[in-house]
Amino acid sequence: MGTTMTPKGAIPPILVDALNTPDGYVIVLSGEPGTGKSMLAREVFMFTQDSFMILTSQECCSASGERFVDSPDWESRHVAIKTTHTDTGERVQSTDMGDVLSVFVTDKRQVRDARVIIIDSWSELVETLHEPQRRRFEKELLVAAREQKKKLVIVSEDGQQLVDSRALHYSADSIIRLEKHRRDERVFRQLVIEKMRWFPVPQDSYLFTLDGGRFTYIPWHQHTYPPITVEREPIPDPSASRISTGNRSLDRLTGGGFIKGTLNLIEVEDLAAPYLETIYIPFLSNNLQLGRPAVILLPEGWSPERLTHGLEHFMDLSSATDRLVYFGRHALGRGGNVKPIDDDPAKAIQEIRYETGRLEREYGCPATDLFALDTLENKYGPSVVKGMVAELTAALYGTGRVTLTILSHHQSVKAQSLSHSVHLRVEELCGVISVAGINPRSNFLALRPLLSAGFLDYELTPIV
Repeated sequence: MGTTMTPKGAIPPILVDALNTPDGYVIVLSGEPGTGKSMLAREVFMFTQDSFMILTSQECCSASGERFVDSPDWESRHVAIKTTHTDTGERVQSTDMGDVLSVFVTDKRQVRDARVIIIDSWSELVETLHEPQRRRFEKELLVAAREQKKKLVIVSEDGQQLVDSRALHYSADSIIRLEKHRRDERVFRQLVIEKMRWFPVPQDSYLFTLDGGRFTYIPWHQHTYPPITVEREPIPDPSASRISTGNRSLDRLTGGGFIKGTLNLIEVEDLAAPYLETIYIPFLSNNLQLGRPAVILLPEGWSPERLTHGLEHFMDLSSATDRLVYFGRHALGRGGNVKPIDDDPAKAIQEIRYETGRLEREYGCPATDLFALDTLENKYGPSVVKGMVAELTAALYGTGRVTLTILSHHQSVKAQSLSHSVHLRVEELCGVISVAGINPRSNFLALRPLLSAGFLDYELTPIV
């Protein structure tokens, strides 16, 4: 059973499969404090309509009742306990879940009627039990879950001594670890499948977010076109001084689009199609639909036909062909608007400026420039490229023109050596394409495709 990402929360498909198994199954959610374990436990509760949650006093104090407003029968489906018990009693061992948990849950029917039992948290639940009592309680609980074919979900802290959870981890059918990582002073969250008995694990790690107060896993990015494509209405200029990026989420991230008369930098992890097409298809198609001409410096190894292949899915290029001029080291296109780069960098800049000016005079509006800097670096070397970009940037002020440059993370030229207005970084996190604003600054944002609209469109979801 699969699950798709929604703004209202989602759990990974492999966890859905484990919860839907007809057999008894024990799942441990582990991790350091603050990694999102309780949020995942609550998402499991809301996903399963026949679940029952046992909250310790610590978790009760931190939980907000508003998170359960939409959950049916919340009052009858949970119990809040204070762990003041010091003895589970010298009673006869039982394989009935209601009997095993009776020291904490007064009404045994609440446990017996539930298919999924969630305990948050295990560490506090057993902290007052002596070692022999704890071992006996743990053994009875796991045996009862398997005998009665119940799903037992246990939240286990890693920040405490592992004496109270080591045996539990060995006995559990599944261990799901939640982690919080920091990169470049930004946070992202990862879920790792450390153990999953009886189920194949095609993907053992997931990116997730707690945005909006819900646990939401983010699927691996699959670069694909919509099954049915349409020509989208162009996004008009947000203001007289800016043009749209071609994507509304990027417009919000950049503070209203790209400022006219500036050079803007997109730094990508590599020059593969998912990274390039995600940026250039919305940007170029939007500007071409608005009637603007464009000068394109092709990425290394790309032909005009390869670049326009993506555009043709979403707009009629027959009326825009004359408004496109291509430059490239290996520009082997069939049209007359494809030009090689001159061996002299000064002459190359002169030719690019000439074509840009010619298009602007012919069509009566500022042109849009899209430059792949790897081509220039491979042609002239990094030091020359810095000077060329500086010269192009200085000439932009007051023109109303926007230049978008694409820089690979692996190039010798670095973003710090280039003068730019907007700087965005596009990279992969746990199989998900993410965008981070360097200028203006932002946290990591996960790229979520919106293929149902018939266009290569996407939303940016905060990873918090």
